[in-house]
Amino acid sequence: MQREDEIVIKSKKEFLGQRGSVDVGKLVGIVISLIILGLFCFAAWWVIKSTSDAGSQYGEALVDTKRKALALQCQLNLRSIWQNLRMYAADNESFPPSLEALVQWGADPQLLRCPAPDGQEYVYIPGQDEDSSGKNVLVYEANAAHDGRCNLLRLDGQIELLTADQVQAEAAKTRVRLRDRR
Repeated sequence: MQREDEIVIKSKKEFLGQRGSVDVGKLVGIVISLIILGLFCFAAWWVIKSTSDAGSQYGEALVDTKRKALALQCQLNLRSIWQNLRMYAADNESFPPSLEALVQWGADPQLLRCPAPDGQEYVYIPGQDEDSSGKNVLVYEANAAHDGRCNLLRLDGQIELLTADQVQAEAAKTRVRLRDRR
């Protein structure tokens, strides 16, 4: 029985010794694995954050470019209207009574509307001729379709991008000059 007691005591000591001992190699392996996993997680987070920032900047740039392209297309429409008005005046010795008369004469009807999604038909101020002041507004946008601003075409062919209030003030000055001229 003593032998059995010795074996039981010896196995308890071995068991307790194993339970309290730590394999340093395994512990170092676990710590290194956790550090590497943390670095991978940080790298993945950094890549995702960088791509999302770049994506939002790219998206903003695309929207801004489209807005500028629409404003430029609107200005090109006004330039074409001015050229058509001058050709009409050369044929008929005066500007047309309306933009519709210009279309009937042969101008493209698509030119008479701002291409912006919220753009409207241009406003024409009739009753002018080539002897009128070059400062006079000939055609303008009543709706601020370009970042809160409107394009206007002066009689001398100059195109300006102004606020809606500025455009209305310039159109009013033109109407006063026309009234005073009569």
